[in-house]
Amino acid sequence: MNFKQKISLIVVVIALAVMPEFSVLSAFAQAQPTNVGDALPAAVNSFVLQLKDGNDQIFSNDLNVKNVEHVFLNTVAPQFKNTVRLNTTYSQSAFQSKYGYDLVYLDVEHLVSIGAIQISAGPSVNDPGFSSDPNDVDRQWGLYKAHFVDAWSQVPSGNNVVVAEIDTGVDATHEDLSSGQVLRGYNFITKSLIDPAQNSDDNGHGTLIAGVIAATQNNFRGIAGASWNSSIMPLKALDDKGSGNSADVASAIVYAADHGAGVINMSLGGLGFSNDTTLSNAIRYAYNKGVVIVSAAGNDVATTGGNLDTSPVFPVCNDNGENMVIGVAASDVNDQKASFSNYGKACVDVSAPGKRILSTINHDPVTHLPTVNGYAYASGTSLATPFVAAEAAMIKATYPSLNNGQIRNRILKSADSIDQLNTNGCNNQSCAGLIGSGRINALKALDPALIFDTIINEGDLVRDTSTNFVYYISGGKRQLVSPFVLSQRFSSTSIKDVDPSAFSNFPLGSYALPNQNTVVKSQSSPTVYMIVDGIKRPLTYQVFVQRNITVVNTLFDTELASWITGQFLPPVEGTIVRAHSGKTLYWVIDGLLHPINYAFWVDRGLVGRQILVIPDLDLQSYPSGTAFIK
Repeated sequence: MNFKQKISLIVVVIALAVMPEFSVLSAFAQAQPTNVGDALPAAVNSFVLQLKDGNDQIFSNDLNVKNVEHVFLNTVAPQFKNTVRLNTTYSQSAFQSKYGYDLVYLDVEHLVSIGAIQISAGPSVNDPGFSSDPNDVDRQWGLYKAHFVDAWSQVPSGNNVVVAEIDTGVDATHEDLSSGQVLRGYNFITKSLIDPAQNSDDNGHGTLIAGVIAATQNNFRGIAGASWNSSIMPLKALDDKGSGNSADVASAIVYAADHGAGVINMSLGGLGFSNDTTLSNAIRYAYNKGVVIVSAAGNDVATTGGNLDTSPVFPVCNDNGENMVIGVAASDVNDQKASFSNYGKACVDVSAPGKRILSTINHDPVTHLPTVNGYAYASGTSLATPFVAAEAAMIKATYPSLNNGQIRNRILKSADSIDQLNTNGCNNQSCAGLIGSGRINALKALDPALIFDTIINEGDLVRDTSTNFVYYISGGKRQLVSPFVLSQRFSSTSIKDVDPSAFSNFPLGSYALPNQNTVVKSQSSPTVYMIVDGIKRPLTYQVFVQRNITVVNTLFDTELASWITGQFLPPVEGTIVRAHSGKTLYWVIDGLLHPINYAFWVDRGLVGRQILVIPDLDLQSYPSGTAFIK
């Protein structure tokens, strides 16, 4: 059958999930509020916070606080008790000043979305898209390329694994998703249950992802899911535009962990990495309950260059320093990194088929209206991620006694290296070490002969007896330890001497990080960084002097390049700043530079403070906040 009929472009704004196949589409849409309530009089900030005693009535008489609601409604876990979200005209510092005594923590609520996606027409209703040819891009080439078809016979029947899909919902009435594989779920936008036979997808992206994982096999129509005997738990945290917020995603992660999910698929993400306490806590909670967490690397090459080490996104980079999230890049039919796919040593663990993937859909790409029993091609790391989630489900079904760290390690260890095929795909340079341990291989991941050496364990410091190189085992990877980090961070840690053959069980990751607040630079560049929460943040000369830094450690170029780069470290909290050529003053509050006017400057008693004058270009590099005007 000829599958070359095309349907025009559809843009699904979902977090870092799907990227245009032939052109660069628009950036992410802004999330729309789902519960606006009474309008606030000025610019609104959205915060997520935890109250010490749960008394949210402290806000009831404050006209500057609206839409107070609890985030985690479906869990009894004590660490999520009294977590609320709200809208307010207060700045973060003003809110902290007024209510700080009642708070455990206070976070800005971040936006997430799904990314641009190009979709073309798929096969007719009763025509199979399955093919045994791994080069047939008009059918399901990815199943053979990643060896799922060979692996199916290795999975015992009856061991059903639940994959929680945090997305736009799933159309359980679709002909390829209506065989009972879609379970009861939850809609975090409407705060209501999703029935097993319900169409909860008002966007189409979630149905695309569900088809890759669990479309019904051998029903003489459509496609076959990669892990077709798995179940899908639809958790709708993204709206009909494919947009949402980190609080709903965090709540969905906890819901999945509390309701029997073995795997979580997140084909979503948010630009502008930030330390989101609520999301980090949720990821840690689910990981500690044994859930395998998989997330898209994103499709930001056109806007940021795609290097997650320098332009990180979340949740794929929200690993809590322990590789709790399996980051997935997209590859094409030739095992080359898809041109749109992000990459990076610190956040990407594996690659998977993600270009021109045939799957189920329930929205017409032209009219954006609902359509019945549709199929389409789509490209993006969103489509690569469910292949890895399906692989994790198959491993868990085959080896139910394995924990999530062991399942992650099997996925990384069994991947086929594709570095040699990607010599210039990462900013015109080699992708070696930047697209994970390789393209996934489901058959090798299920091989009982894939036995891991028990001599080396997570958290060990080991020395290669053939080279004397020292490695730190973290997150299923081995991190090279430089002489400086060895003496500074691991001076009292015992080292195991091992044969290099033992290292084959652990893919090479980034270099091991030095201690918090260490100031470093590379051998070839004058740029100075401070290590803050696992990220290296650049320092301008003025901030360097202001913070009275006296010791800078010079490290290897490759060492620094392997660590995630964040935004410029701002001046000390409370500093007044202006540019050399400008008259506008900025007040540093909560790490952000807020423009202020003369009346505000006088009213707040800031007139006598020393003003830090910095170059115009440096000013543009600091994270900015809303204007404070009186």
